[in-house]
Amino acid sequence: MVEAWRGDLLESRHLGHAVIWGPSGIEAAWGDPETVIFPRSSAKMIQALPLVESGAADAARLTEADLAFACASHQGEARHVQRAGDWLAGLGLGEPDLRCGAHEPHDRAERNRLIKADLSP
Repeated sequence: MVEAWRGDLLESRHLGHAVIWGPSGIEAAWGDPETVIFPRSSAKMIQALPLVESGAADAARLTEADLAFACASHQGEARHVQRAGDWLAGLGLGEPDLRCGAHEPHDRAERNRLIKADLSP
């Protein structure tokens, strides 16, 4: 799909699938447009877009760091937990107001710290 060259040397090759969709369907495609993908992290900024476009980000006085947090992947690190807690507190909310449950952090150091301190995530 994409090749990066340095002079006459191929530095890297990246495979993928891309589709341009128009009113009448697929207008252009690279790779296999029928391939099922799991966009995961690449969709986070799109999922956060209504937060900005609706005016909610301005109304909540969100900072650039808050918006970066909204668009980022999280591993349960202490800084992420702190950022989420601060954001909730700014809205007059707390962890009990969340519908999702906690799980062990993916970050190994943070997970080990919690286990050693006998703390729950």
